[in-house]
Amino acid sequence: MAKWLRLIAIWFFVTALCVVYLSHGAVYPEAISISTLLMSISLMLGYFALGAPQATRNIFIGILCIWLFVVAWTIMQAMPLPAGMTGDAAWRVLQDIGMTSPEFISPAPADTLAALGPISLPAITLLTVLILFRRDTEIERALRVFCLAGGLMAAVAIIQFIAFPQALMLTEKQYYFGSLTAPFVNRNTAATFYGVTLIAIISQLRGVRVRIIPGSDLFYRRDGWTPLEAGGWLLLTLITLAAVVLTQSRGGVLATAVAVMCQIAFGVLFSSDSGQPNGMSKAWKGVSLGQLLRAAALAVLAILVVSFLAGRAMLRAQVQGLDDGRLCVMPGILAAIRDHLMIGAGAGSFPAIFPAYRDAACGLTGYWPMAHNFYLDGLLAMGLPFIATTGAFIALTATAVGAGLRRRRKKRSIVVAAACVTILVLIHSATDFSIQIPGFSTWWVLFLGLCLTVAYGRRTMVRIKN
Repeated sequence: MAKWLRLIAIWFFVTALCVVYLSHGAVYPEAISISTLLMSISLMLGYFALGAPQATRNIFIGILCIWLFVVAWTIMQAMPLPAGMTGDAAWRVLQDIGMTSPEFISPAPADTLAALGPISLPAITLLTVLILFRRDTEIERALRVFCLAGGLMAAVAIIQFIAFPQALMLTEKQYYFGSLTAPFVNRNTAATFYGVTLIAIISQLRGVRVRIIPGSDLFYRRDGWTPLEAGGWLLLTLITLAAVVLTQSRGGVLATAVAVMCQIAFGVLFSSDSGQPNGMSKAWKGVSLGQLLRAAALAVLAILVVSFLAGRAMLRAQVQGLDDGRLCVMPGILAAIRDHLMIGAGAGSFPAIFPAYRDAACGLTGYWPMAHNFYLDGLLAMGLPFIATTGAFIALTATAVGAGLRRRRKKRSIVVAAACVTILVLIHSATDFSIQIPGFSTWWVLFLGLCLTVAYGRRTMVRIKN
């Protein structure tokens, strides 16, 4: 019975993801509602079939508590305040013009409640991944499917971008002409999406050896891989890299490049071939000169490839720099945060608050639904609790990565990938709102959940053996 329930849960899981990526990343109310419902059903079925995970119990409980706290805090901000308590200043304006209304912490309580969907979908996805995928064999299979699905989407996006530049998936393209954005509307979201996919694919290349001696029998070698399979994975890597740079996203390309450089560096420092089981404390003792030279060569090669392919994105950075209006409006956003620092103004309330703080000298054209900076948006939405919840999530991830580097010598490439995708997201979140798009955040935590389960997998194996 448990086996069938798990299969049904996986079916709901996959269906929810299909809804997300066929709707430009679940940016529409109907799509986010349906996908969240389907993912919730998958979570419940998985829990009834398998129960709470044991190896990742601390992460599971931590993520659950963070999610429930954020949901409760958001609901509190959207509830009418008791008599005598004052809410946002916008509600007092109504009283000044003779209108009566209960006061709320959020100036847009309906938008704040609507934000529960984009907040909940990634959290439920991460919890579902921790429940459904526990064994190394299940995770390895899921990681291969993840990489192949991401690479296939990159290939389809490139073909559509070249052959049908006016189309976006099944609809007509409205924005960012000349940039690859599929399956999303925004090129920055697409860049980080394919950046995460690229890091995931690179993590699967562990054990690949490149023979540069002419006439060698195999150009690529990895245990269990034929030359054709290795060549296919390397082709998938290049396709995904091309998708990243074709987005022309300055922040996305830069964040991906930094994350890949970290992946190369960590791959040498925590090499599974070094024979060091104790991770960071003894990692440098197992690093040979050949490994350092190979890492340097790979880093130079990666820089050259990115420089060659990302010419248009680099040109945008040289011509426009950072003068795109974001720095100009920064003082206004910071002023709004100061006025709502303690308890926040509610998720989704930025469009209602920002006009009052917007500097006319920065121009009055354009619509700002978000702050283009996740940290500022989060502080404005939740206030000081945002720092605590974000810090708790980072601490949970860092603890799991540290444990994985110590325990999983042969799986370190996957554990390293978890750290690198998190670095990518943390960097890019300072310049854009990709993490606030449900389609991207769901993709990120899906991969992150698989990696974190790998990080704690050795502990489960030891307990069973004992």
